[in-house]
Amino acid sequence: MATVEEMVTGIDAALEGTDPDAMVAVLAPGAEIWHNFDRKTIDARGNMTAIGTLAQIVSNAKMERILVGELPGGFVYQYALHGTVIASGKPFEMHNCIIATTADGLITRLDEYVDPTVGAQLA
Repeated sequence: MATVEEMVTGIDAALEGTDPDAMVAVLAPGAEIWHNFDRKTIDARGNMTAIGTLAQIVSNAKMERILVGELPGGFVYQYALHGTVIASGKPFEMHNCIIATTADGLITRLDEYVDPTVGAQLA
């Protein structure tokens, strides 16, 4: 059973590209993720493909924890991911917020509010 710190560390490792399996390890079977940009709920493990793609586009990715707060039945995690766009060498910065629902030390659902400037930074 993972603690909130261990779950957030798993998210960090996946987004920094250092250990994608660390996030999978804290996902409950059937875990879902919802994104604000398309308002669709998908399988959280399936979303790992998008996270893997980020590592191919952004180098030197580093997470900045802005807020981690425990909630009844979950936690909120506000962060900024900093790095360098590989194609252009320009700085990259993505601000997101996740509201996680948990059960038995595993994430069952992620509601992710995604930074709308990400696409423009990659152009």
